[in-house]
Amino acid sequence: MKRLPFLFLLLCLSLPALAAERLTVRLWHGGTLGAAEAERVLGAAEGVARDLTGLLVTRAREGTLEGRCGAEDACLRAVAAEAGTEHVLVLGVVPRRQGTLDVDVAWVDTVRGDVAKRAVTGMAPAMLARDLRPVVAALVPAFARKGWGGVVVPGAARLRVDGRMMGGPDEVVALTAGPHEVDVLLPSGEATLMREQIQEGVLLRLEPRPDFLPDATESRAPRGKGLRAASYVTFSLGALAVAGSLVAGGLSRGSLRGVESCEGRERDCTSFTRAGSAHEQAGRYARTGNVLLGAGAGLAAVGAGLFVFDLLSTPSE
Repeated sequence: MKRLPFLFLLLCLSLPALAAERLTVRLWHGGTLGAAEAERVLGAAEGVARDLTGLLVTRAREGTLEGRCGAEDACLRAVAAEAGTEHVLVLGVVPRRQGTLDVDVAWVDTVRGDVAKRAVTGMAPAMLARDLRPVVAALVPAFARKGWGGVVVPGAARLRVDGRMMGGPDEVVALTAGPHEVDVLLPSGEATLMREQIQEGVLLRLEPRPDFLPDATESRAPRGKGLRAASYVTFSLGALAVAGSLVAGGLSRGSLRGVESCEGRERDCTSFTRAGSAHEQAGRYARTGNVLLGAGAGLAAVGAGLFVFDLLSTPSE
């Protein structure tokens, strides 16, 4: 398997489409709302959603539902699933006397299955937009707010954004729209640092590329890491020993410099005592150089052998 010091990544892994997430506004009631009232409720909710979120807001047809769905998550998920968008704002309206409305407001994330809801009683139709605004604002996910976007990494990976650890596995991290430095950390210790342009209303999902993930049958640690390091160390020691042998050889020759032999009638030569001492010192340097040369050559050969063995025995793709 290919081993890269850093996962170059995860970048190329975001969803190809960087369009904003979609939000559908759905109205459900028991058939007691007239067409004009239903249009008023839908228009108010749609306007509030456009003001508060950076999502692409659409409107779904109204539907009739016996009883109240607002307290049951399963019912809300079923209603939201029909919209076919990532997020659905569901309003369940029950008319009351004096023209007021009880409204069950729910935000359903159809991808993650999350449901957030609130119930409001006695809302005046004329003040519907004003009264709905704080309710919807409390339900909007952080990443979906105006001027914000988000990043999420599935699995056990973690995120460090702009130097700070943020969120946990599979948790959506809300970020202000604009450039951010995103560091994706895997449990194996591998990581990548990238600069992402976060867009308003976009939830950027980063997923490790398959060819960067360790095989289930392999150890998390690279198989040949220790062997490769040992080959480097051994070869380096051998090279140092060979270099030391060359230095010792130079010192051996230097010890004999200035020693002149006595030949013929010329007696301007080095004395026996001094010449003997110089030859003895040169011999010691020569023996040391020979030992270093032999040991260095052996260590270098072993290091090269370990490197070749590791190279041939490491599986590759």
